[in-house]
Amino acid sequence: MIRLHPRSARAAWVIAAGAAFAVSALSWADRAAAVPITFDTFGPLPAATFGGQGIPNDEVAVSSQIVDGSNTLTVALSATQRFSNPPLANDGMGTYFATPGSNFGGAGESTNEGALWNFNFYIDIDGPGVLADYQIDVFYDFDPAADTVLADLGSLNITNSILGGPTPAETLVETSQNLLFGFLGMSFPGLVSPPAGSFDQNALGEYTFAITVSGGGLPLETVAMKVEVVPEPTSLVLFGAASLLCVGRRR
Repeated sequence: MIRLHPRSARAAWVIAAGAAFAVSALSWADRAAAVPITFDTFGPLPAATFGGQGIPNDEVAVSSQIVDGSNTLTVALSATQRFSNPPLANDGMGTYFATPGSNFGGAGESTNEGALWNFNFYIDIDGPGVLADYQIDVFYDFDPAADTVLADLGSLNITNSILGGPTPAETLVETSQNLLFGFLGMSFPGLVSPPAGSFDQNALGEYTFAITVSGGGLPLETVAMKVEVVPEPTSLVLFGAASLLCVGRRR
């Protein structure tokens, strides 16, 4: 479910699913190309709750700029542990490290099974505009192969979700989701376009996530991150990555 939070005192509302595969005016011109990690800053985003309580917001990939002269647009992504599962590590450059498997929240906090980690997104506009003034899409990945191309990602059409909801003047959308949640693998025309296949919570590999915002047929803002699911404890992964850098190799 996608939880939309208004900036005003109106109660937050929840819709069953998010978005279509709208690919016009994306920041990546070639849909057959892999999506690169993209952000302006990587670090704390104090305003973000990702629609829950206690979800870490101190290591977030953030892109922000002024659009249409008077609106500050911010889009952000992160990956975090689900409930009391082990925390994720990251390399400080937009790649997070998770472990395979699934449960009901670590200590049984949920009745829904999910992977041990969630992906989180935050979309905010500060100014006289509203988010529905722009085309906003969130992209996600079921394929553990490295460098999944844009055309093979699933997508959520956030703009259509807002326009189809009870409060079309939303200025803030944020949520925490899990690739094992069923709606992400189902087609809802105009709202959700799933990737091929299904998500395997036990598969090792790399997953790509992105947000794109466009307006007037032109790309306006983009943020993208990766999640690498690895068998080793995350501390060992980071140590190994540092060792590779020391000998001049690139991941």
